[in-house]
This record gives sequence, C-alpha cells and structure tokens, in this order.
Amino acid sequence: MTWSETHRRWRAMQEIETLVNASASGELPWNDEYAALFGDRDGLLAALRYRWELSVSAQLDTHLSEDALADQRRRLLERNSGVLRLIRRTPVPA
Repeated sequence: MTWSETHRRWRAMQEIETLVNASASGELPWNDEYAALFGDRDGLLAALRYRWELSVSAQLDTHLSEDALADQRRRLLERNSGVLRLIRRTPVPA
C-alpha cells in the first residue's frame, strides 16, 4: 500500500468515526470511496475494530494511577461511543 493510499484510508477512517459517533442511527456509512478502500462492509468493520484496539492499547497506559486510568478509559469510551455500539452489535465473521 502506498503512502497516498494509506493516507486516504486513515482519512476515511476518521471521517467514518466522526459520522458514526455523531449518528443516533448507528448505521455504517457506505459509499463508493469506502468500497474502493475497504472492499466491503466487513472489511470496514474489521478496520474499525482494529483501530479501536490500537486506540485502547495506545491510550490506556497501565502505568497511570487507578483514578487516571479510569478517567482516560471513560473519555475514550465517550469519544468512540458510536463506533463501539456498531462493532459490538455486529458479529465478527468466522
């Protein structure tokens, strides 16, 4: 994957996360650009799951105090509430 493709993919992920987190419907956004970048909806959901796992591992530093860790976890969950609802209600393909 070229730098340009990687940049397009990460920009699309940010856009999708913003849309999903702001939406009450909980629907997965989909268009031709997303299809070209992620293949299909399952590919997009897999990318969202992966990005969530990266966010958790990068932002929840176990060296923080218990209170600071709880506060950081709360903020992370709030910022990603729509994404979490979406990936939790969608089973992982076998």
